[in-house]
Amino acid sequence: MASVSTHGNQDKPHLPPLSKQSLLFCPKSKLHIHRAEISKIIRECQEESFWKRALPFSLGSMLVTQGLVHHGYLAANPRFGSLPKVARTACLPVRSAKLSMG
Repeated sequence: MASVSTHGNQDKPHLPPLSKQSLLFCPKSKLHIHRAEISKIIRECQEESFWKRALPFSLGSMLVTQGLVHHGYLAANPRFGSLPKVARTACLPVRSAKLSMG
């Protein structure tokens, strides 16, 4: 038979008694969260967002813009051709992804 430990409360945070808790008390907010761990998670999310969302969308919009210039729907610059329009189009998705993340 398995032995039952009487020290089952060790992994739970120490909470004040119910009579001393305010109505706005949240037990989850009392847990200790490491700032280094949070910053690591945010950095991973930003990197994943760039590689899986912003970069593919940017490349796709560049191709669409180049196609529109090539077929005459957008006018090319007389000196630089389609480069200014394609470059601006490439920067928009990456910039908006960075702005939405803070």
